[in-house]
Amino acid sequence: MAVRAQEITENYALYNGDCIEVMGGFPDESIHLSLYSPPFAGLYHYTSDERDLSNNPDYETFLEHYGFVISELHRVTLPGRMTAVHIMDIPKGNTGRGDGLFDFPGDVIELHCQCRKPDCKASDFKRRKGLCGHGEWEYAA
Repeated sequence: MAVRAQEITENYALYNGDCIEVMGGFPDESIHLSLYSPPFAGLYHYTSDERDLSNNPDYETFLEHYGFVISELHRVTLPGRMTAVHIMDIPKGNTGRGDGLFDFPGDVIELHCQCRKPDCKASDFKRRKGLCGHGEWEYAA
């Protein structure tokens, strides 16, 4: 795993590193709780690395990139366990004249609800909206 820093105890493990690389080293269904704060889609750019989640040209590309993170979370999380995400609405611009907001929390919830079963035969719409009936994930606001 590409871990820059870690702390592992009898009760928990904390990792600091590239989330895709770190999660790639975890076995399937091995995590009880994940807690994280993703880059807020363009508000901050942490590195110039094209693999960096904070380095996307626009909001839609960010969400596509972020989908890989969520797919890995689905893979490593034990059934019935939780993921907690620190997020907020994101300004669409910075003019200070009512630029509006992206509903980042709503988009993250929708990404988490998407069906990730490779053999799902439901329509693309039902898969995207989590309406295919697999019921793997439940969400609390």
